Formats: sequence, structure tokens, C-alpha cells
Amino acid sequence: SVFTPERRYGIFPSVTAGWRISNEPFMKGVEWINDLKLRGGYGILGSQANVNATNSYTLFGGGAGDSYYDIGGVNTGSVRGFRESSIGNPATSWEENKITNIGLDATLFNSKFDISFEVYKKTIKGLLFPQPLPATAGGAGRPTINIGNVENSGIDLSTNYHGRVQNDFSYDIGLILTTYKNNITNIPGDYFGAGGSRIGDFARNQEGRSIGAFFGYDVLGIFQNAAEVTSSPTQDAAAPGRFKYRDVNGDGKISDTDRTFFGNPNPDFTYGLNLGVNYKNFDFSTFFYGSQGNDVINYVRWWTDFFPSFQGAKSKDALYNSWSTTNTSGTTPIAENVSNFSNNGVPNSYYKEDGSYLKCKSLILGYTIAPSNLNRYGIDRLRLYVQAANLFTVTKYTGLDPELSGNNSAFGIDYGNYPNNQPNYNFGINLTF
Repeated sequence: SVFTPERRYGIFPSVTAGWRISNEPFMKGVEWINDLKLRGGYGILGSQANVNATNSYTLFGGGAGDSYYDIGGVNTGSVRGFRESSIGNPATSWEENKITNIGLDATLFNSKFDISFEVYKKTIKGLLFPQPLPATAGGAGRPTINIGNVENSGIDLSTNYHGRVQNDFSYDIGLILTTYKNNITNIPGDYFGAGGSRIGDFARNQEGRSIGAFFGYDVLGIFQNAAEVTSSPTQDAAAPGRFKYRDVNGDGKISDTDRTFFGNPNPDFTYGLNLGVNYKNFDFSTFFYGSQGNDVINYVRWWTDFFPSFQGAKSKDALYNSWSTTNTSGTTPIAENVSNFSNNGVPNSYYKEDGSYLKCKSLILGYTIAPSNLNRYGIDRLRLYVQAANLFTVTKYTGLDPELSGNNSAFGIDYGNYPNNQPNYNFGINLTF
């Protein structure tokens, strides 16, 4: 067995322990198990990542564009002034991460099969985030504060199989699976919004919910006629061809109290698949990565599906699949040049899409020239290869790319940024002397 104490960031202890039982007496005669290790860990780690060194202090500065002023009223010159450039918070402290994990590592079947399995729980106390402030606070930089507690739990699974068909033909197959459940356990105040847009925040961080959960009005469909508008709960700007919202609280009218959580950017699980083949002097490897069950806000649709949002290019849906009296099955609201509560005026579930995907992240084909043909030139090894990265994506998402970035409080929102994982192709040589 092993017992390893650690100290990270200089303030909190972390302990891991493992017990390898492959050589224990009761394992004799169990030929299909080559190695087996049980392990566990517990630690409390401190972090102050991405916190500016001046975070505790309120700073002042200025420039000609924002703090110079003709205070004397002479209209011949301005006087240098100062403004608040960043707001300080001396109460900000370390973010505390408490991690517990239990796992198992095993090598089986004459070392052909490897497996690693782990169950973990991570509790984060005093999350570090920029403080949400109203516009009336001015343009000064926001301080980083401890804004709440979060709990993550899940499993990690990794398996590998090593096979050989004959002496010059071998292969490897690897599978990685990760799940996690995210839950906000404490937050100052009732909530704080995130994921801003021209029509408001698309995300709300609230106790009992996942970080970045989507919040707004839940669209039931599109009003088909005046009779349906009359028989439905009272809704501002309701009309045939516009959104019909769900009456969440059942009071017979649609108001801000009917906003609800309608999506989650956190996936149910992510997975990866590694394949490798070696045949004589050829080698082939590929890596697939996927995410399942995550929702995406396609905010680009606000620009392309509604005429009053942007007087420019429109989507094919807006042009050919808008609702009309002759196309009542249209999935896009009526084409009209007016903005209101019942079309493009508020965050709602119309923008939500299934963001699940499977990507071919890498594919490599190589050929190694036999050393016997190279020794005369003083070369020990020469390998030629071609690689394709981000070769293709399988997804139902209609935007450019479902693999989105974001910040720690809001992610999974597609603002139309150009993807940073576009396909590319590389040719190379590995040379060893």
C-alpha cells in the first residue's frame, strides 16, 4: 500500500492512499487478474486563480476621453480629472476545493485489458467570480468576490484493450467516459444572472440549479389564429404567428413570474474513443470525442430569424419557413418588421437546441521506413505522416459548431464567434539521428 500526503498552494493538505493487491496470498491462482489496485483520496485545496493582485483596492485613473473636463467653462481647454477605474473588495478570500474520490485500477486477461474507474465528489466553497453589478455602478472594473458554493459529483471510466492478430498486426481500442452532476448549494441573494445579450440574460445561477442553467419564457408553440389568442392566458402583444408562452404559475396571464428554467448547458456525459492500428511499417490512429445531453442557446437566430433584429441577411427558415396564414406549420414566427414581447423581445426557449455532438478530433496515418535502409545515412528512424484534425462533426445543432466556450458562470451560448476548432490538415516527418 502507499500513503502520500501532499500540500498544494502552501495552505491546505491533501492525502491519497492506494492498496495494490495483485501479490496478496488470496490472489494466487486468479490468473485472469494481472494487477489490481484500490485507491482513494481526500484533500482540501486552495485556489486564487485569475484574481488580480490589486483586487483588494479601489483604483482611479483617467484619460482625455473619459475624465478631462472644461471645468472652468472657458471653452478653450480641459482640465485633467480622475475617475474610478476598478472597484476593490478587501474581503475576497481563497476559493476552497474539497475533493473526495474512490477508485479502482486493474490489468486483466494476460495484460490485454486495462480499466480505471473512479467515483468523485468535489465541493467548492467561496467560488471566485466577478461581482455582478447594475449599470448604475458605472464603467469601473468589477471586483472578484466569493460568490457561493458548488458541488460536483460523478464518475470517470477509462478502458483499453490491446490486441494482436499476428506478429506484424496489432491494435488498441480505448474508451473514456465521464459524467458529472453540478449543483449550486449556496449563493448570496436569490440568484445572479449571466449570459447577457441584447434582450437580457439567458442564464440564471440559483441555489439548487446547475451553473449556467438557461432561464426565460418557455415557448409552447405559435399562435395559429385569433380564437387561440383569446382562449389562452393574457399575453402582451399576443397575435397569430407569434410565440405562445407557458403560464408557469397558472394565474391566467403571462408575466415575468412565468419565467422558468428551460435548459441546461451541462452534458449528461462526455466520452472519447481512441483507435490505433499497427501493420508492418504502417500506423494508424484516430480520436473521437463526444458530448451528450447538453443544451445550446443559438443566439445567432436572434439576428437571422427576426427582421427587426438586423436589417440584413436572414436565415432560410425566416425566408421560407415563417408562419403565415398559408403556412400554419411554419416553425419560425411570422415575418414582420416589429419587435415585441411575443417575438424577439425576451429570452425564451425558441433559441434552445440540442447541442450533443460527436467529433473526429484527430486522424493520423504514418509510415516508418525500415532502419536497415537508413543506417548508411546515419539515420536511426524516419517516419512520414499525414494528420487531419477536427475532420468532421456529427450533430443536430444548426449553428456553426456546438462545441462552445464561455466563462465560468455562463457557457453553451453561441454568439456567432468564429469556431477555433475548424478542420486542418498537416503533413510531417519524424527524424531521429
